[in-house]
Amino acid sequence: MHPFGESLLKRSIASLLMLFSLVTIVFFLLRIVPGDPMLQYYSPKLGTQLAEKVKVQFGLDQPVHIQYAKWMENLLQGDLGFSISFRKPVIDVISDALPVTLSISLLALFFQIILGVSIGTIAGVKANTQIDRIISTSALIIYCAPAFLIAILLIYLGSVIAGIFPTSHLYSIGYEDFSTLDKVLDRVHHLFLPVLTLTITSTAFSTRFVRDSLVSTLNQPFITSLRSTGIGEKKLILNHVLPNSLLPMVTIIGIEISSLLSRALITEIIFSLPGIGRLSVNAIFSRDYPLIIGCTIISGMMVIIGNFIADVLQSKFDPRVSYESIG
Repeated sequence: MHPFGESLLKRSIASLLMLFSLVTIVFFLLRIVPGDPMLQYYSPKLGTQLAEKVKVQFGLDQPVHIQYAKWMENLLQGDLGFSISFRKPVIDVISDALPVTLSISLLALFFQIILGVSIGTIAGVKANTQIDRIISTSALIIYCAPAFLIAILLIYLGSVIAGIFPTSHLYSIGYEDFSTLDKVLDRVHHLFLPVLTLTITSTAFSTRFVRDSLVSTLNQPFITSLRSTGIGEKKLILNHVLPNSLLPMVTIIGIEISSLLSRALITEIIFSLPGIGRLSVNAIFSRDYPLIIGCTIISGMMVIIGNFIADVLQSKFDPRVSYESIG
């Protein structure tokens, strides 16, 4: 096997083992923490009869180790189980929510890279000037600010004050009767503030990353040698500094995907978006064991895929990275 493929295979196996360990821990923790998933089935008229019947159907009346063995058997067959609260397969529930999370996260990642590279480049080129200090300080403040605070501020400015954007939900009333173009515009209208929230909080990190990388490259000996040849500063930055400074950007893709997922959870709750984040929180409150496990697996897989993509891009575009360093 090619050294690069072998290295990626080792990392993938290690990541899957970590995900399996995490899911196993979550499985047993759910059985330990207080709360009964059958509470929603208790009825003043029927008493505990319906709850006990549902409990037997989901196998929750059996010992924990038996539940785990059956869950593992189903998981190996690709079956994530049946949602207790939604009363349908977990994979179907997640399939409805996943596109929402992916859409806002990927859009935010796209705009984050564009803005982060642009603003970070300005700060790096103008290092140690007033512009650099303003950009760096602003980025640090925004990066440290909680995502929910940014979201609330944007809702106040864009919805309450300006009255331009909706405060919540994924689409307007009567969405089904809209034309195709109106449906697209309505989705964009509703997703603007959530995507902007994630973009702002993520761009702060990218800006600092690009700025520091650019300053480091500008201080390299080969840049001094190129300057001695009389090359113009603009040509130097465009042809030599930026390409070498932006190569490390691919390394933050995996980091940012996991970071975006955590911020998307808060954003989806604040804007009432039916994504994985909001679904996970609702599943926790309703003690929907199969759905919690399913959301954990999907979220973990998204992080693993993000890291995998980052490794491939880094080895492809950054000649300084060896196969052994990736492994």
